[in-house]
Parts: sequence; C-alpha cells; structure tokens
Amino acid sequence: MRERIRNPSAPTTRFSVGTGITAGAQFISLILGLGTSVILARVLGAEGRGIYALAALLPSLIVTFGNLGIGPATVYYVARGEFRRQEILGNNVLLSAGIGGIGILAGLVGVLFFRETIFPGVAPGYLLLALLLVPVEVFFSYIRYVLLGAQRIKEFNYVQITHTVLFLGFIALALLGLRAGVAGDIVAALLSWLVVDLLVFRLALRVSGGIDLKPNRTYIKRALTYGLQTHLANILGFLNYRVDTFLVNWFLGPAAVGFYAVGVGLVEKLWMISQAASTVLFPRVAAENEEERRKKFTPLVARTVLWITALGVLALALLSRWIVLLLYSEAFLPAVGALQALLVGIVALSASRVLANDIAGRGQPMLNTCRGLITVGVNIALNLLWIPRYGIVGAAWASTVSYTLSLFTALFFYCRLSGNRWTVVVFPQRGDWALYWRTAVSLGRWVKAKTRALP
Repeated sequence: MRERIRNPSAPTTRFSVGTGITAGAQFISLILGLGTSVILARVLGAEGRGIYALAALLPSLIVTFGNLGIGPATVYYVARGEFRRQEILGNNVLLSAGIGGIGILAGLVGVLFFRETIFPGVAPGYLLLALLLVPVEVFFSYIRYVLLGAQRIKEFNYVQITHTVLFLGFIALALLGLRAGVAGDIVAALLSWLVVDLLVFRLALRVSGGIDLKPNRTYIKRALTYGLQTHLANILGFLNYRVDTFLVNWFLGPAAVGFYAVGVGLVEKLWMISQAASTVLFPRVAAENEEERRKKFTPLVARTVLWITALGVLALALLSRWIVLLLYSEAFLPAVGALQALLVGIVALSASRVLANDIAGRGQPMLNTCRGLITVGVNIALNLLWIPRYGIVGAAWASTVSYTLSLFTALFFYCRLSGNRWTVVVFPQRGDWALYWRTAVSLGRWVKAKTRALP
C-alpha cells in the first residue's frame, strides 16, 4: 500500500514507457516510410504509384479478410495466461500455414475471374506476383502478436522497424539501382517480409520458451471464437480505411489513386500516437482485473491522444502544400486537397481507435463490429455520391464523415460498458497536467537510469 501511495503514477509511467517506445518506433518507421513513398512516387510517377498501391492492396485485402482474427486473439490469450505460450506459438504457426495457402488460392480465383471488375487498369502479372505476399504477411501477424500479448514492447517494435528498414533498402535497390519498376517493388516487399519473418519467429521462440506444434483443439476453438468476433470488426475497419481506394480507381483510374495514395499516406502518419497508445492499451486492459483502474485509465489515454493528434493536424494543415512540393514535386499537388479534407477525420479516429481496443480488451469485440457496419455503410454511400462530383477530395470527405461517426459510436458503446461520461473521454480533466508532470519526471528518471546502464 505504501508503494502505491508513494508512487501513484507508476502504472501510468509503465504505460507511457511502452507507448513512448512504440511511438518512437513508429516515428522511425514514419521517416523511413516517407523515404520509401518519395522513391516510389518520383520514380514511378502518379500512374505507376497508383498501380503499385492497387497491387499491394490485393494481398492486404486477402490477409485482412482471411486471417480470422487470430492476431488479436493471440494477444488476448497470451495476456490472460490461459494457455502455455509454447502451445499458442505452435498452433499459430500451423494456422498461418493453412490460412496462407487458402489465401493464395482465393487470390488466384479473384485475379483470374474478377480482375477487370475489382482491379481495372492493373496488369494480371503484377497481381499474381503480389499474391506471394499473402503467406508471409499472415505468418508475421500471427507470430508478432505473441510478443505483444507478452507485453514485450521493445521486441514487438523492433521487428516493425527492421521491416521498414529492409523495405526501404530493397525498394531503393529495385528502383534506383535496377530500374525494375512495379514488379521490382513487389519483389522487394516479398524479400523484406521473408527476412523479418525469420526474425520475428526467433524472438517469439525466445519469449515463449520453445514451441509445441501439437494441435490444441481447445485453444484453436477459443481463439477462433474470440478472433472471428474481432475479425469482423477488423474487416470493416479495413474497408473503412481502404474502400475509397477501390472506388477512386473505379471512377477515376490509377493516376488518381496515385495522387490519393500520397495524400492519404501523409495524413495517416498522424495516427502514430493513437496506434502506439492503443497497441499498448489492448494487452493491458485484457490483463487488468480491477475495473476501477480501467475506468480511469482509458479516458486519460483517449483524451490525451485526441488532443495531441489535433495539434499535429493543425501543423499539417498549415504546412501540407509545402510538404507535398518538397517531397513529391509539383506534379503531386492534387494530393493536397484530399490530405486537408482528411484531417478532421484523423483526429476523430485517433480517439476511436483507443476506445475500440478497450472494448476488445473487455472481451466485447462484437460491439466494434456493430460500429464498423454503421461507419462502412456511410463511407461507401458517400464515396459513391461524392467521388463522381468532387473527385479524390470527395473521397477524402467521405472518409472524414465516417471516421467522425466511428468516434461517436465508439463513445456510445464505451460509456455504456464503463459507466464513464463522454465528457471525461473527450475533454481534459482537473489533475491531468499534474499527472503528466509526475509521469514526465518518472520517465526522466527511467531514461537517466537506462542511460547510466549503457557502456
């Protein structure tokens, strides 16, 4: 009890350390990702950039639809300790092999019979080559989440940074060295995934203390039961983020997708803080047994993330034209309008993501599915209405409206579950600044101790 009184900000400090590590890793990935994006845009041009974005979207679509939510289920059950980690790791390897193979077969059917409908303007060779990314992406997501469930935040982020570094290096080699075009970019992506898969498996093996490849029907059944509930929400979330890309290509063609991808890619960098906070929050909420702690902690995280993101949005709104000119050249200035139209939606979605992970951590992922159904329906309807009239700016405004609606529905469900008022989630509260100060002091001591420990 004395320890709790003497150091009341300790849980917040531990969370802040984890969030800080994750945010730092995402910032590094952001910078490296910008480098990759600039190379792709400047070498391939708007149409080539759009074709690559669409080809890369195919495996992402298959993985999102076919992964069955095993990743979030892994986090949930590793955090709760209901199964041995060796069993979870071994069964995830088996599941990834089966689902990856099925994903490739499903992709072949889609490319051979529905390419002109889903991916008009994209050569079938690029799509077939991109299908090789399916099993390596599935494996990565299943195994990496063992690290997150064990709250091994450093290792979890280390593999992400490594992948970003490898992808930038291979893309630079493919485009600047070999002049290999879109096909070279896809091969570069495949090589980066293969290397990072080996790394993440080695780390998961160490964290789990070994691997048990014997199928555990109880774990598989419970993981699928939980996972399928989160899976529906993840599919809807993916559609909410990416359905506009399909519709822009359908109405306007690959060149418009190239402009839109640049604008969306820049503005989505502001998700860095919300991604970091929600990533660390999920296993914490799942492992937390005291409701009072969850009730106080999640609103603090949500409102802090919301207002930090709002400050970033304000800065990007003022600098967006200059940033696009500097990084991508005058040829990509049409991306600025879409970027600015997305800014308000990014703020809303930042807090929504935090609340969604709290809801999932409480074992109620179906509520996120209900939320997703509402927002995706609105997003598709508005895209169909506004893209023919307003182009990529209309697509961006459709996303902003759906992201804002996502926040409202997440607030409704979260407040019903927790008993908190929505104002506590959205607006700064008395004592926040004092807590920030105590946390900053504790973080400073932690950094100082770590620095002293260095040789």
